[in-house]
Amino acid sequence: MSVDKAKKKIDKIFELTQERVAEEVGGLMGATMSMSDFSTRLISKEDFFDEPSGKLVFAEMQLSGEIEGDGCILVTVKDAIRLGGTLIMLPDNELEESVSSEDYSEEIEDSYGEIANIVAGAYTKTFEEMYSKNFRFIRKNLEVITPMKVDVESDKPIPNQSYYQVSAAMTLNDAEMGQLIVLVPAESFGLDVQENAEQDAVSDVTENGTTPEKATDENQPASDSDAALAGQTATNAKPFDVEKQKKRVDACLKESHARMGKELGDMLGTEVKLSEHTTRLVNKEDYFFDEASGKQILAHMDVVGDIAGKSYLYMSLKDAIFIGGTLIMLPPGELEKSVAGEDFNDDTEDAYGEIANIISGVYTKVFEEQYPDKIRFIKTGLEQIVPMKVDTESDAPMPDGSYYMATSRVSIGDKSLGNLQLLVPPSLFQLELLGEETAADDAQTVEKAKANVGGSGKADAGTDFGATGVRAAGGGEGGRTPEFVILSNDGGVCSTITAVLNKQGKAYKVLDYKESISDYLPGNVKAVFLVMATVDEQGLGVAIKISAASSLPLIAVGPEWTRTKVIKAVKYGVGDILLTPASEADIMEKINSVQAKMAA
Repeated sequence: MSVDKAKKKIDKIFELTQERVAEEVGGLMGATMSMSDFSTRLISKEDFFDEPSGKLVFAEMQLSGEIEGDGCILVTVKDAIRLGGTLIMLPDNELEESVSSEDYSEEIEDSYGEIANIVAGAYTKTFEEMYSKNFRFIRKNLEVITPMKVDVESDKPIPNQSYYQVSAAMTLNDAEMGQLIVLVPAESFGLDVQENAEQDAVSDVTENGTTPEKATDENQPASDSDAALAGQTATNAKPFDVEKQKKRVDACLKESHARMGKELGDMLGTEVKLSEHTTRLVNKEDYFFDEASGKQILAHMDVVGDIAGKSYLYMSLKDAIFIGGTLIMLPPGELEKSVAGEDFNDDTEDAYGEIANIISGVYTKVFEEQYPDKIRFIKTGLEQIVPMKVDTESDAPMPDGSYYMATSRVSIGDKSLGNLQLLVPPSLFQLELLGEETAADDAQTVEKAKANVGGSGKADAGTDFGATGVRAAGGGEGGRTPEFVILSNDGGVCSTITAVLNKQGKAYKVLDYKESISDYLPGNVKAVFLVMATVDEQGLGVAIKISAASSLPLIAVGPEWTRTKVIKAVKYGVGDILLTPASEADIMEKINSVQAKMAA
């Protein structure tokens, strides 16, 4: 049977199964349940768990008989609570409170487990009646999972293979719910028409005899063998998908703003809503001239944990006074007067500081639950800003450059306020490749190149660190195209590398992090050195940009490598690693290795 015919037949059986699920689950609960928006698709484990979503209740579903394999039933935690709570007849107000607070108690878990059993039974009955092979769907263990924290290469919670996804939206009585999703192994039903996704660098390292991801201390220094394995595995590493990363980050930011409404509402004793959530790239100048409206209160928030950096939370001064004054229960007339007079006194400032603490706590909770890296947001201080007085080229109140901005409109009770805006450097969440920033960098590089060429058609043959022209060997062949490109923020190490290249008669080009490498490719370039003063998210973010622009060998140079950093570097496109401080012999070894591979 062709794949198309098999799909058509299996889709009909799955559709009828969903109808049976609604009938039997509704009957069990004494409620009216319906399914709509039925859909099916082939999907990999990686793609399924990469799609933004909050916590899910995962019910393992084993196929046993003439067809065998591992699948699952998935619903959101809120939907599992609603289903389980309805089964045990929670009072309406108690049920709604449990759903809102995601109180997935042991009693709810047990009752939802019974519903998952009914779903598996409905699948078994329908396939026994309509499918040519005899097998059963058996519900096994139950657990709460966070999709973005699932290790794709492991067999947990399901094996890494292709799945056939069956989805339908649930309605229980008058309550519209999310989707009931069932994943079954596609190969078992003859539907696996795509190759499984390539294994990423972590699994390759494991197969080669080391398991850094299972080390007692994953941040222990990397061994020589770990660095060597980076070169062996880089060819199998997938290119970094910035659009998927954006979806991950956006999902966490949107969920954070949704939760803030409830948290702040509970604190203030009134309804608080954050709506019209958007994200986009801005630069410092555009933000203070176009986005910021009137005087602003800036809450500085450090980001700590697996990622370290700064973030900036902005709200208009008048809105900060209103929300702070509401917290300390100023009488309406006095609150209105304080807002009109922009009276941000000590009491109001302290109150708004508590609001900022709640907000940072919500970001922390959501990112700890749903983001792959474990991070926390810590409010460190408040500052009053007059946007038109900000020097955009200075480092105050935040450095010049691009920022990823999450915006929501705030309302408290019946009063509509302005926007709450979080700004983070794109490198903090590996978003450097988003179009606006890349385009700006490229335009800047082109203008620099034009200025240095000066109409002669030949690049400057300067030898000082940071010169934008091609560095020719010995400084005497300025018209040569480079064989090596060096992106660096460490002048000392960069000079050591260029000294070795000069001795070997190799032409090279030195760029700083902000410049675009794409203007020099492909040409005669054989490899790229990424020189980092510190191996951090900023440097590894540059690796993403390099690997996106070129498939050339990429050698990451820096100090204090750990196994975790090696794995991240390989994932982001690094093919080899040079530990600093490095001798001329170490550098020559890397250059010779590149040339040997080119010759082969």
